[in-house]
Amino acid sequence: MKTSIKYIGTFLFGAVASFLGLVVWGDTDGSQLTLLTSTNSVDNSLAPASKPLLPVDDDDLSQNAPISAYVQYSKGSIALTGSVNAQALADAMIVVSNQLIPDGTVTAEFEILTGVDLAIINLEISGEIIDEVDRLRVLNKFEALGVKIVDKLVIEGSQRTVFEVINDLADLSQVSDFFSAAGVEEQIGDEVSSITIFAPTNTAMEALDITALQEFAQLVQLSDILQFHIVPGDFYLSQLSDGTGLTTLKGESLMVQIGDQSTIRIQDSLVTQADITAANGVIHIIDTVLIPGTIKTEIALNQIVGSDPILFAVGSPFLADSSKPILNQVAEILIENPEGNLEIEGHSDTDGAEDINLDLSASRAEAVLEYLISRGVDPSRLSAIGYGETRLKVDPEVTAADRAANRRIEFRVTFQS
Repeated sequence: MKTSIKYIGTFLFGAVASFLGLVVWGDTDGSQLTLLTSTNSVDNSLAPASKPLLPVDDDDLSQNAPISAYVQYSKGSIALTGSVNAQALADAMIVVSNQLIPDGTVTAEFEILTGVDLAIINLEISGEIIDEVDRLRVLNKFEALGVKIVDKLVIEGSQRTVFEVINDLADLSQVSDFFSAAGVEEQIGDEVSSITIFAPTNTAMEALDITALQEFAQLVQLSDILQFHIVPGDFYLSQLSDGTGLTTLKGESLMVQIGDQSTIRIQDSLVTQADITAANGVIHIIDTVLIPGTIKTEIALNQIVGSDPILFAVGSPFLADSSKPILNQVAEILIENPEGNLEIEGHSDTDGAEDINLDLSASRAEAVLEYLISRGVDPSRLSAIGYGETRLKVDPEVTAADRAANRRIEFRVTFQS
């Protein structure tokens, strides 16, 4: 029994000594440091274990699963959040933060997980730092705690362009690759002096199914979608209010929505990190890819006529009565979504003479145009063109179903310049 007590005492003494050693190690000025100091404006909210926490069930969290903590760094404050697997690590992170900004404010809200002693700790550090020396100072301090660092720090006042900054952020590597592949930076050129980019995360880019978009939207170009994420000028979040409209490089509008707890959305996408500054603009990170309204409208229209084609009397341009309710839906969508011009495309099968098929497809497209005008769609938005048998959907035609698929009306929505 005495031996056990001895070992326990030795263990506790070693733990305390190790922690005190960490504190002394970090005090580069040789002054005495305490865990919570009045100069750092830290109160009882910093006590990581102030609320009771339930043990983590092994079925829910593997012994070796990575867990994540977060540091939001600035010259005047550090906010610590997320999960750690030991109270000592939480305390050490607070000490390191106090050492990095001795005259600043440190706040901490940790969840102390149990049953994950062997877990890998991912410590994600984001915010602005002065220069590369300051970056290394911050990273080295936290890295000495034995955790894996995910560096998202950005140098303040950097001369790097927005595209270079995006390239440096690990969670934006995919959109950075797409910007580069599409030549977006070259397309912008020197005409626009500063830009604001709403940059989707890797997860958001992976969720984008460009093939599915192209099934109902003709000639969808990734560069068009990417430019829909770029707004000329610097727009920091403090400048945005609910209902603000931002005009993109493509000329279309992005709508700002401010919700509960000051959450900010651009269209339907949540801003997860804001105001990342570069030499020629600002970056906001968002959680989904933004799709231009014109593409959304085109997809909606072609899905309607794809499942329920527009029909005409045999060999004539006269609309079948059964197709008028379908065109009523098309008109409603166009009126509710005023952005974009609509090109109505007529297509034919290969039965009959080619020139006759071309004229018939043009007449049918014109008949659809006239009907949409009668339903209240602005005529200035509409145009009609016949392609005849030059753009067969099924080629070669073998069956009657193949020929029926080629006799069709399709829609192309373009932005009005």
